[in-house]
Amino acid sequence: MNIVIEKIVYPGKALGRGTDGIATFVDGALPGETVEVTITKKKKSFQEGTLHNIIKPSDKRIHPRCPSFGKCGGCSFQHTDYEHQLKIKESYVKELIAPFCKNILPIISSPEIWGYRNKMEFSFFEREGTPAIGLHEKGSWNTYFDVPPCYLADPHILPLVTLLTTFAQHSGLPVYHPKSHQGFWRHVVFRTGKRTNEMLLNLVTASLPNISETFFIPLLSKLPPHITSIVWSINNHVSDVVQAEHMIVLKGKDHIEEQMQINNQWYRFIISPFSFFQTNTFGAEKLYETVYAFLQPVQQDILLDLYCGTGTIGISLAKYVHQCIGIEQVSDAIQNAEKNKTLNHIENITFYNSTVEQWIQHADIPAFTALILDPPRSGISSKVITLIARTHPPKIIYVSCNPATLARDLHILQQAGYRAQQAVAIDMFPQTFHVETVVQLQR
Repeated sequence: MNIVIEKIVYPGKALGRGTDGIATFVDGALPGETVEVTITKKKKSFQEGTLHNIIKPSDKRIHPRCPSFGKCGGCSFQHTDYEHQLKIKESYVKELIAPFCKNILPIISSPEIWGYRNKMEFSFFEREGTPAIGLHEKGSWNTYFDVPPCYLADPHILPLVTLLTTFAQHSGLPVYHPKSHQGFWRHVVFRTGKRTNEMLLNLVTASLPNISETFFIPLLSKLPPHITSIVWSINNHVSDVVQAEHMIVLKGKDHIEEQMQINNQWYRFIISPFSFFQTNTFGAEKLYETVYAFLQPVQQDILLDLYCGTGTIGISLAKYVHQCIGIEQVSDAIQNAEKNKTLNHIENITFYNSTVEQWIQHADIPAFTALILDPPRSGISSKVITLIARTHPPKIIYVSCNPATLARDLHILQQAGYRAQQAVAIDMFPQTFHVETVVQLQR
């Protein structure tokens, strides 16, 4: 059927209607276009389809830079220019949160729109009987396509993918098969310091008899010197998630360091193989400066930073408040946070390794005056809502990577007596549908 596209809605879906008037969602179309779609799923109030043909293209449509666009699940908007991408993201953030916040500021753009990712995770897969390295095809957990290219990755990464592919092919060892759970090669993860130019290479494999650190010696001699850390992570878990039962440092340290400039102050941060760090370093600087501007910290504040990760937000705010407390469930992240605290000579911040919910339930919670919320995509839990309703912090800053769950939580917080004073979307992920949003709430 033919449909006319009205708008793009979160998460990056084009919404259109045909002569039947039913809302139809499709990937790859732009507002104003008339497109032919094949309906793949029907529900009571909407249907989903796949794009078959563009009958009337938008004047905003451009040719995608990457040949894998449409097949890869990473990028959503390479078929339109960056300024239009910003308008699309700003539009669906406004649509979702406008009922709860009237003062929505213009979207903040990313300093880089290509090559901005400081972390890339690739999978080994078998192609024509030999190991290859690639990314998941869109909507699939077990089909892949080759890289390079990938124009979101730091450009220093892609030549190394080719080198590692050659080494794996010459090794004589098979790719790990997710169904039979046999094989060796599983994943490769790169992490880069955009300002320090340090790079960490994390090779993730299953364990095999007689394979030890010496197996990688020929590879180490071929890798360029800017790879300052190389680790080997052994993972025998059935799940395809990148993790490690055992980690061996093959070269350098078990981490790299990054530097960030936030509010004209320089900070140093440790990044280990499995800890969270914002994937867009220069975009993260804008994000943290926005958090500071919205919080308006004073020296008397006691700041509670929930879902604190490696402590970047709390550390960047610590010198402006009396005390800061960070809560994070990932132990690697907390270990990094403690090192980051020392690196930056911060003494008035304390970190706890716990789920937010367990900490709320068992901790002796101080009388805090400001709250930072930076939850996962699922948003905040009922126990966090209960904590807020019980303690009534005067100031809340909500940092969200999912505007849909943000809207849900803003509605709940509104019922708890809070009003959103202002909000702004920050584009940390050019070419994709993802966007960060920061909201200032006051009681």
